[in-house]
Amino acid sequence: MRPVMRIALASLAGLVCLAAAAQAQTIDYRERARDLVFLSQAFGELHHIRRLCEPRAEAEIWRERMRRMLELEEPAPALREDMIRAFNSGFRQAERAFPYCDRDARDHAAGLAAQADATAARLAAPLYEALARAETAPTVWRGDEDGR
Repeated sequence: MRPVMRIALASLAGLVCLAAAAQAQTIDYRERARDLVFLSQAFGELHHIRRLCEPRAEAEIWRERMRRMLELEEPAPALREDMIRAFNSGFRQAERAFPYCDRDARDHAAGLAAQADATAARLAAPLYEALARAETAPTVWRGDEDGR
């Protein structure tokens, strides 16, 4: 095989690898975006139920967590809008479904919180994997000082 042909084939193979990596990043980004939008909607629903069921407690905790997630993620403008829209939609959806605090509202919040926790763990997994490879153990912090 001629040297020019070898170079061309090697270049083509490199491009195929780059295309595959780019596609994987696109898929990872889409999955991450989908998870962030889900979390945003869950935070909106939980915000309504928390305000409804625990008005004397820190009723703004889920709104603050949403703000913090936006601050830490620094999403692209379109994703940021989707996340905010999902939070507001989740709030309105829970408002319609749960006009007052009862067992159904609390059960829904508990189930949704478990789903959101699993989603957050999936989002954090690559970070923990990278830290493990770097032989650096992360400090895992969940909730505020009171464990909420």
